[in-house]
Amino acid sequence: MSVSMRNRNGKLILDIHFLDNGVKKRVRRSTGLDNTPSNRELIQTNIIPEIEKDIALGTFTIKPNKAAIEQTVKEYGELSFLRHANDRREHVQKSYKNHFYKHIVPEFGKRLILSITPMNLLDWQNKKLKKYAPSTVKKFRSIFYTIFSDAIMEGIIETNPFDRVPKPSVKEKYDKNNVLNKDIEDDEFFSLDEIKQLIDSSKGQLRNIITIIAFSGMRPGELMALEWSNVDFENEIVFIKKTLIRGKFGLPKTKSSIREVEMLSVVKEAFLNQYKLTADNHYNMVFLNRAKKPFFDHNIIAKQFKNLLKNGDRRYLYHLRHSFASTMINHGEDITWISRMMGHKNIDITLKVYAKAYHIQHKDVRKKRATFLDEWHKSGTVNNPTYSKALKIGAN
Repeated sequence: MSVSMRNRNGKLILDIHFLDNGVKKRVRRSTGLDNTPSNRELIQTNIIPEIEKDIALGTFTIKPNKAAIEQTVKEYGELSFLRHANDRREHVQKSYKNHFYKHIVPEFGKRLILSITPMNLLDWQNKKLKKYAPSTVKKFRSIFYTIFSDAIMEGIIETNPFDRVPKPSVKEKYDKNNVLNKDIEDDEFFSLDEIKQLIDSSKGQLRNIITIIAFSGMRPGELMALEWSNVDFENEIVFIKKTLIRGKFGLPKTKSSIREVEMLSVVKEAFLNQYKLTADNHYNMVFLNRAKKPFFDHNIIAKQFKNLLKNGDRRYLYHLRHSFASTMINHGEDITWISRMMGHKNIDITLKVYAKAYHIQHKDVRKKRATFLDEWHKSGTVNNPTYSKALKIGAN
């Protein structure tokens, strides 16, 4: 059983001999590649070894779709985007395409989809990690992973090569005080003091927006889509029914994001201040741009917010939403209430995302836990007058 490469009319083809249930078979496949030294090396190095391995294992089959050999990553990736156009939000699809053409096509665009190996992907991933944060590289990887998954469904490849490539992980390091630090990347939080500084250093509409997001957990797009009819001052409730994305109103991120948000006193005050600025406008919108029209998206606000931060601060407007969750968790608020305010499907999501935000507070301010053990523990070391401490190691 063997695989050889031949030239036919200037194109490279594969001549494959293999066993199918004990029966000798032969199949010829066009690679679609020109007969050039670089293409011959590509096929000899990447494609033929994979086919020979499948033949040796008895797993090689004649795939019904010629795209198994002939389609490149760029060609198949573009087909994959067409197939997912209806199950992705428009802005997400656009973002994915931008990443695809910028970070995947330059490296793999002309390579056959069948030729990509785990080591190819590991080298690419490590290269990206030198320039981008792990969370960003994970986004690039996710886009590429989906393309391979589509190829599996179509029978073009047997397994996803990314399954053998470890995901980028957050590096851990110790500072000079031997304290373990983690690069928490896009889930950094603003402290209460920092939020106060941001509010104090802003004014008008921006001040109101910062306050509302920081103390309600609303997403910026949800805030920009609010109409005054969604704000119930009497019952102190804000109804989240839609979001604003690039000039278009749509449903919030998830079904559970359609929700009622309680107005804390500080949030109600911010809405009342905003009411003085935009009440009874023609559009009935809570927030208007400088032209007194609805915003196209929240990017202008995000830029204004970024200008309030120190140079090098990687946080951005959306981190105020994260900070709401971390602040409430650290002050002992009910996790179910926090989850509902955030618009999460269940508390498992809230705990998974924000458990890292919890820090043990000073003994004098943190809540006393497990008080039911006090009675049970009366005979223990805490309240036992006859208890003697153990000698220190090395003591005489």
